[in-house]
Amino acid sequence: MEKDRKIDLLLKRELNIKGINVKVVDIVFATVIWILGIFLRYKLFPIQSGDYVGCLEIWMNKIREYGGWKSLKYEISNYTSPYMYLMCLVSGADNTLYALKWISVAFDYIAAIAMFMIVWQLTKNTRKSILGMSFLILSPTVFVDSAYWCQCDIIYCSFILWAIYFFLKDRSELCMLMVGISFAFKLQAVFILPFLVIMWLKKKTVRIVDFLFIPGIYVILQLPAAMFGRPIGDLMTIYFNQADTYPWCTLQYPNAYIFFDENYTAGHYFNELSGAGTFLAVIVLGVLAYYIYTSKVKMTHNFIITLALFSVAVTIYLLPHMHERYGFIIDLLAIIYVILRPKKFWILLGFTIVSICSYMPFLVGKDIISMPVLAIILLGLIGFTGYDLYSQIKEQESIQEASED
Repeated sequence: MEKDRKIDLLLKRELNIKGINVKVVDIVFATVIWILGIFLRYKLFPIQSGDYVGCLEIWMNKIREYGGWKSLKYEISNYTSPYMYLMCLVSGADNTLYALKWISVAFDYIAAIAMFMIVWQLTKNTRKSILGMSFLILSPTVFVDSAYWCQCDIIYCSFILWAIYFFLKDRSELCMLMVGISFAFKLQAVFILPFLVIMWLKKKTVRIVDFLFIPGIYVILQLPAAMFGRPIGDLMTIYFNQADTYPWCTLQYPNAYIFFDENYTAGHYFNELSGAGTFLAVIVLGVLAYYIYTSKVKMTHNFIITLALFSVAVTIYLLPHMHERYGFIIDLLAIIYVILRPKKFWILLGFTIVSICSYMPFLVGKDIISMPVLAIILLGLIGFTGYDLYSQIKEQESIQEASED
């Protein structure tokens, strides 16, 4: 029998880090992925997107003009205060573009750690956990958003991932605390709420009183700006003002309203359709909640993650006023889903392609795939995910009926 080399003995050595068994080779692989992921992103840093030139750079110049942290007194952007705190934090940097991108990249890695912990909690498998983390770091949806586009969607999504981790740990208060922080950064945190409501109905982890963390944390995180002199009324109504700013049914996101030609480039009945669409979303999600609540399905890990992915995707597809980047959280949830159900890797691939193609008109000025085609593809992906959810319920019911007989 061939004797192991010294390098093999070293790489195969197993360590226990806070209850997680990991081999040296796993640590080396993860470290290489982290480093290469940073290099990949750094190469994209010089790119100045239209959003940076037209918004972020202007906002940063105003922050400097008004005295850094003192600028919190003024309405400089249509973002909530927590992101403005981060902008103030780096306002002294020589290179504004790089400073802002480093913020988003830092949260790429905070989200990657959350992804590792989620998959570990689900599988207790180190390799799968590292694989999930690597998928996130190398996802085009993620690094294009942060390092190319200079957007910050990863910030609110990282807190959503941590919320899911604490949910899986059966820590309702910490789960909803994370959702509250996410909501304080971006209104899009509400995409996860239908899933959490269903979990509350099924008496799984979530407690109704803990939903108060969402408005509570939002208010708390606006207080520093109020202390600098910004009217509290302005801070409490930012999300309402955002809705008035973007009245169109879709802003280049391939959802249901594309079929009615209600994109931001054309709007015929966006007031009427957005109102009807909101009620439609509530109805569909209500039917889903009713079906899950009345079923005898057990809250297995597969079922929970499938439900989270499906409910978030349905919410984004049916709600009006969706922007081109709002499918970001779908792609992250799809990573977890595929780690648990690897034969459905094409679901992750499909969601990622839809997101990247939705980005392209803003990044390169043209459609790679037309919006109606993307909307059909997205509907198909949601349909397949929903069918998988239904199949899991029926499979469990069949097992229960067989055991009763």
